[in-house]
Amino acid sequence: MSKRSWPFITAILIMLITVFTHKNATASSQDGAALVTKKGSTFKLYGFIRLDAIYDDSEPNDNQIIGYIRSEDAFSGVRKDNSSFTMTPRLSRFGILFNAPDTGSALKIDGRIEVDFYAWPSSDSRNMFRMRHAYMKLGGDNYTFLAGQTSDLISPLYPSVNYDMVMWGAGNLGDRRPQLRFDYHPAAGSGRLYIQAALGLTGAIAGENYDDRGVTNGENSGKPTVQGRIAYRIPSFVGEQRIEIGVWGHRAWEESDTAIAGQNKWDSIAYGVDAFIPLFTEAITMQGELWFGSNVDDVRGGIFQGVNATTGKEIDAKGGWIELGIKTSDRNSVALGYSFDDPDYEDIDNEGRDKNTIYYFADKFKVVDPVYIGMEYLSWTTEYKGLDDGTDNRVKLYAMYLF
Repeated sequence: MSKRSWPFITAILIMLITVFTHKNATASSQDGAALVTKKGSTFKLYGFIRLDAIYDDSEPNDNQIIGYIRSEDAFSGVRKDNSSFTMTPRLSRFGILFNAPDTGSALKIDGRIEVDFYAWPSSDSRNMFRMRHAYMKLGGDNYTFLAGQTSDLISPLYPSVNYDMVMWGAGNLGDRRPQLRFDYHPAAGSGRLYIQAALGLTGAIAGENYDDRGVTNGENSGKPTVQGRIAYRIPSFVGEQRIEIGVWGHRAWEESDTAIAGQNKWDSIAYGVDAFIPLFTEAITMQGELWFGSNVDDVRGGIFQGVNATTGKEIDAKGGWIELGIKTSDRNSVALGYSFDDPDYEDIDNEGRDKNTIYYFADKFKVVDPVYIGMEYLSWTTEYKGLDDGTDNRVKLYAMYLF
């Protein structure tokens, strides 16, 4: 049996043991009482305290926030099968939900501020705040306007593993950026239609700046990122779960005063689908996304490669992920999944990252409300143009207290 086989077999055995040994248990939680601000808005605090312990048997780009595996080619400077172990509390999170006083009309106003501890640079024992969300939202029963920073409109689902990077650069698109967003959902019948549109800041993620003068290529274009999504949600045949299928698109522009191989303007385009589908019973679900695009590093695609620095051309890419989720008991849930990000081989430069392929398993167990422990296993391969692959078995254990 090869070295790379035993972790996956071990993960499957753990899942089977979990399915047959975990007993059902019930637990209840109560929402905390709302507090009141000086201006009369009520607010609630939420978040979690979390510690992750991570082992890799080969070298990822970062021991904590993995996006790809370094090539183990003799010319890459990376030692083959160079294992590592790290621990971090950076994923711990704190947030505040606000609700404005009654306006005397149908208009509802609320807001959110959320931070974690992943600001860079900071040491592993002196972690600093990083803004995740900061937005205000107003609207009525069938529409909302949002202004501030929150997640991209496209690619709205998340895999169950790699909680810090949520498989960015490895099949899942989107991140968080400043934006204006409009959501419209007509009155529900047997199903419900969702129409969404957003204008956001280009370059908020990749921050490409070929001029090196303090203005990103996205800002220099004079145009915002444009995103849209149409989705439909219908009742399923099992319990209260809902089937939801969406289609979405992304468009952005970049411009630099300094040309690269005669090019100084670049387009960013992505389009894709997402789906969440309960199967057979409420305890079994299938979810996933599939996308195609070009120059998508600012939405975390193409394994973080957007424009070829030698040819000046946009890099085409495709990717996606699919996951089977099983709630084995009231206390426990497991997930099995596959994810990939595949830049076009002809578009990338020599030694560029050609493909990420990941098979994964996750198990999350509620010890007692609100304490959870979990385990993740990822079998990760990154292919390169002109270099040997990088392959890694990653095992993560975590403990989390929700409040």
